[in-house]
Amino acid sequence: MVTVENNTITLHCEKATPDDKVEVEYAVERLLLSGATVIYFDLSKTIYLPSTLMGYLMWKKQDLQKKGKDIQIIAISSSLRKVFEETRLIEFFGIK
Repeated sequence: MVTVENNTITLHCEKATPDDKVEVEYAVERLLLSGATVIYFDLSKTIYLPSTLMGYLMWKKQDLQKKGKDIQIIAISSSLRKVFEETRLIEFFGIK
């Protein structure tokens, strides 16, 4: 399940699915159409992202940065953080 509040997209499931990717894409596009320049992600409840969703987030971040916009991950579960650290995505997404 994906929810949007202000400019923050929250994934509420432990294990995201390809259907969640579709919901995320739709949420991102809605936020961009509403004028958002930075889209925040809360992944604090998620321990697994399918590669298709991970790839989408990486591609979309790069695409948006070319347009002066950005995607930022503002909260991440400890399990997912380990994956991001091992793959060096922690730096790519600028997660602190």
